[in-house]
Amino acid sequence: DGSVDTLPGGFDTNELSPNSPVKVLQSFPQELTLVGRSTVLIKGIASRLGVRWSLASEWAPIARRLLARQSAARSPFGAPPRLRSIVRLLGQWAAAKLSAVVLALPPPLRRLVAAVALRCSKRGSSPTGQLATQS
Repeated sequence: DGSVDTLPGGFDTNELSPNSPVKVLQSFPQELTLVGRSTVLIKGIASRLGVRWSLASEWAPIARRLLARQSAARSPFGAPPRLRSIVRLLGQWAAAKLSAVVLALPPPLRRLVAAVALRCSKRGSSPTGQLATQS
C-alpha cells in the first residue's frame, strides 16, 4: 500500500519482481479478482503521480464498522451458525461450481443449458425438473 518499503518473509513490494508474494499464491478467491486488479491499478497510478495511497487506511474504517456490527449481533457466548446461513453459503458455493462447469462446456451445450435455465426461470420451476421432462 506504499506505507512500507519491505515485506515480511523477504518479499519485494513490486508485483512483477521474481521475489513477489504473488508468486507463492496457489489460489485466489474469484470474488476478489476485480478488487485486486483495481487496487493494483490505483496503486500504480498513485505511484506514478507521486501520491502515497494506502488501501489499508481507506478500508480500515469500513472493516471496523462491519466487525463492530457483526460482534454486536452475536451473543456473548458465540452462538453457533444458523442452519439458514449454512444452507445459503452452500447454495452460493454450489452456484459458483455449477457456473464453472457450465463455462467449461462447449458453446453449443452452453447455449442449450442457458436456454433451459431461462425457460425455467420464466416458469419459476427448477432446471433439473425441466431437463427430466425433456429426456
